[in-house]
Amino acid sequence: MRGGQQQRIFLMTSLDQSNPHGGCQRQSQNPLGSGKPSLRSYTKETATVLCAVLLAGLTGSLLAADLKPVPSGIYDLTYDVAHNADFDLNLNPVIDNPNVDGFRLRISWASIQPDNGDEYDWENLDNAIAAVTAHGKKLCIAIAAGLWTPDWVYTSAPVVYKYAMQEKDPVTRLSLGNQPLPWDTAYQAKWKKFLAAFGARYDSNPALSYVVIGGFMEQFNMYIANIQEDIVGLTNLAKNPPAGYPGLVTPYPDFGTAYTPAAQDMISTYITDFPTTSLILTFTVVFPNDLGLTLANQLLAWGKETYPIHFGVMNSSLFATPSPHDPPPPPLTYIKGYQLVCRAVDNPAWLYQDPDPTPIPPAPQPLQDALETGVSADGIFIEVYEGDLTQDQSQPVLAAERPKLLANVWDGKPPDPPTGLHFVW
Repeated sequence: MRGGQQQRIFLMTSLDQSNPHGGCQRQSQNPLGSGKPSLRSYTKETATVLCAVLLAGLTGSLLAADLKPVPSGIYDLTYDVAHNADFDLNLNPVIDNPNVDGFRLRISWASIQPDNGDEYDWENLDNAIAAVTAHGKKLCIAIAAGLWTPDWVYTSAPVVYKYAMQEKDPVTRLSLGNQPLPWDTAYQAKWKKFLAAFGARYDSNPALSYVVIGGFMEQFNMYIANIQEDIVGLTNLAKNPPAGYPGLVTPYPDFGTAYTPAAQDMISTYITDFPTTSLILTFTVVFPNDLGLTLANQLLAWGKETYPIHFGVMNSSLFATPSPHDPPPPPLTYIKGYQLVCRAVDNPAWLYQDPDPTPIPPAPQPLQDALETGVSADGIFIEVYEGDLTQDQSQPVLAAERPKLLANVWDGKPPDPPTGLHFVW
C-alpha cells in the first residue's frame, strides 16, 4: 500500500499452448486453435500467487507426475460380437509377441450392469487384467453407453428418456437401437455412479494403460447421429424437452448448447475417477455436417487445454499413404493415437487413402504404409486388428515401426519458460 492506495499489477501473458492435430481421415478434422494474449489487473499479492500457479501449472500439470506412463506402441484391437470380453487373453495368439504392447477391449455397459444400478459383473475385465499382468502387457478398456445402455437405466427411478434411433441397421432394416440424451441429468447420475465404480476398481492398476471416454456418443466414436432425421430429432428434443422426465426440464436454444456442457462434464468425471490413467477421446464429427465438426473441434480443444497430458485423442480411421513418408515433427505434449480403418491383410485397397497406388502393393507393405503414416503424424500408439498382428510376414514391419512410435512420446521435460510476461506497478 502507498498513501492508502492499493497497488495493482498488470500481468501480460502471451502464451500459446495449442497443439496441431494431424489426421489421416478423408475429411478435414483440424481442431480450433486457442491461446490468445490477455491483459488482466491484479493486486501485487494476487499476482505473486498467480505467477506461482501459472509456472507450476506449466511444469507441474504438464508433467503429470502422478500419471502412469502414457500408452505407446502397438495394441491388439480385439473384438467380440457380444461386447462382453468373454474370452481368455491368455490364449490370444499375440499375448507373448514382443512387437505387441497391449490389448484394447470394447465392452458394453449393459454387459457389466445388466440388471440394476447396484450390481456389477467385473469378472471378464478382472480376467483380462490378470492375463495382461501375467504376460507383461498393458490393457485399454473402452466401455460404451449410448446404444449399449442397459434397459434398467430407462425404467428405474429417476426415469431416463429413451431416444429411438431413426437410422436403420443395413442388414435387419430395423432401428439401430436406443440411446439416452447426454444432457439428461437423470442419465448422467446413473452413468457417473458406474464410472465411479469403474475407476475405483481399476485406475490404480498399473496394467491399465488407457481408458477410452464414452457416455455422450452412440458407441465409442464421438458421433451421436449419422442421418438428418436423427439430427433433427435430437435437436428438437434439446429445444423442447419431453414432459415427465426429471432430468429433462431445461429447454436449450440449440443442440450445441445442450450437448457441449454435458460432454465436458462427462470428460471431467472421467478425469476425477481415473486420476492416474490416460484418457482418450475417439475423434469424429458429432454430426456429419459443419455443426458436428465445429462441436467436435471445440470439445477437443477444450479437453487438451483443460487437462493437458491426462487427456488425449485418437483418430479411429488411420489410412495408409504410399512411401516416401515424412519424418515426424517434434513430439507433441499430449497423447495422440490411431486405429487402423480396416485390416490391412483383408482389404489393402480400402486401407489406402485416395488416390490408391496402382497396383496395390502386396503384404506386408500396406500395413507398413499405414503404420508409417501414423508415425509421421506424431502418433504414439496405434491399435491394429489382430489379423494383421498374427501374420509371420508382419513381424519385421511391427518390429521396425514400434520403436518409432515409442520415439514419438514426449520426454516429459517442461516446456521453455513463458515469454512476454510484464509487471507494471
